[in-house]
Amino acid sequence: MKHHPGCSGPPHIPLDGVDPLSFEVFRALMDTMKMNGRLLMKTMAGRGGHPGQAGCLWAIGTREGISQRELAEMVHVAPPTVTAMLQKMEKAGFVERWVDEDDQRITRLRLTETGRALNHDLRVAHGQYIAATIGSMTEDDRRELVRLLGVLSHSIGSALDRLEE
Repeated sequence: MKHHPGCSGPPHIPLDGVDPLSFEVFRALMDTMKMNGRLLMKTMAGRGGHPGQAGCLWAIGTREGISQRELAEMVHVAPPTVTAMLQKMEKAGFVERWVDEDDQRITRLRLTETGRALNHDLRVAHGQYIAATIGSMTEDDRRELVRLLGVLSHSIGSALDRLEE
């Protein structure tokens, strides 16, 4: 079994009940996710942000007035994590927060001019990232990857359903 750069643990130690090919696929997926994260972080950092901020900026930019709770759900992170991110983004001058006039328990969000400019820059960087990575694959490979990731996603969803029963 080939050892991939960035893998955690030695490649020769099998897991009980896992065939070698499935283990190799898992390791390749983990490597890809790690490399993806590293490249995305470097790409975004070169524009003055990071992937978590990019997701928040995009969500706020598409839904001005979104609540913090809605934002947390939209970007799939815990509300306290969003609160911490928003504090940093507000301090940097990217977002403004205000209390909802009708329900004082709700905090609403919007981008500042600086936040809109950063959002634009990060979206351009994200597009360049996708073009340089996924876009460099052949059309047939991209279609096959979409198909295979759909199969994997379905398997993961089924496993989650079984755990939640």
